Amino acid sequence: MLNLGRALLTVLATSSAIGCASAQLKLNPAVQFPLPVSAEAPAFLFPINMSHLGAKGDPMAMGLSVSGGIIAKYGTSVISGQQLFDLVGNLSFELAEAVQSQVRNGSYEMKGTAETIASTLAGLMEKIISTLVDLKLLDKPIHFKYIIVLHSHGEAAMAPGMLKVNTWGGIYDVDSKQIADYIEDTSTYANEEAAMLGQIPLAYNAIVEKLIAGTNDPKPAEEKKEDPANKDQSTAQ
Repeated sequence: MLNLGRALLTVLATSSAIGCASAQLKLNPAVQFPLPVSAEAPAFLFPINMSHLGAKGDPMAMGLSVSGGIIAKYGTSVISGQQLFDLVGNLSFELAEAVQSQVRNGSYEMKGTAETIASTLAGLMEKIISTLVDLKLLDKPIHFKYIIVLHSHGEAAMAPGMLKVNTWGGIYDVDSKQIADYIEDTSTYANEEAAMLGQIPLAYNAIVEKLIAGTNDPKPAEEKKEDPANKDQSTAQ
C-alpha cells in the first residue's frame, strides 16, 4: 500500500509538466492578504474527493500524493487532512459547492443553506482534530482558523491521453464565518498513473498558494509591496 512517505518521494522525484492551466480568483474585500498562515497557526486542507477526477490510478494514492506535496511545500503551516476522507465523506463536496454558490451570488458569508453546511463542519472539527493528533499529523489539538475546501471534476481533454480537470473552492474563515477567497482552476494533465502522481500535488500546491496569497501571481514579500493584488483576477499560465 502506498503510504505518505512514498507519496512524498513521488512528488519530489517526478517532474511531469502541467499544461494549459488557467485560474480565476475572487477575493473578499474585507479580508487582508496574504493570510497569516504559519507553523504556529496553520491552515487545514479539507479532504478532497479524488475519485471525481476520472483519472487513471488509485484515488487514495493520488490523495496521499497531494498530502506529500503539501508537506514538501508548506511543512507544518498547512495541514492536509486527506487521510481523513472517510470521516468527512460528502461534506468535502458540499463545502466546496457552498463556497462556490455563495460567491457566485455575490456573498462571502456562509448563510442560508451554506450556514447549515458550515455548522456541520463546526460539529465535526473536534473529531477531525483529535484524529489528526492520533495520526501524529498534529502534536496537540489546535484551533484552525482557515479551512481550505476544494473539489475537482475531470473529463477527457481534446488531445488524446490528456485529462482536463476543473477545480473550485476557497478558504473559509471559521472565526468570522466568512469566505476569504474563491478560486476556479482548469488544468490539463497527462492521464497516466505515474504521471498523475507527480502532476496532481504540483497543481494543488499552486492552487493553495494562490488562495493563501490572494493573488494569481504569488511573489516574494519584497516584490508584493510594489504589486498590490487586484480583487478579481484571471490568468493563463
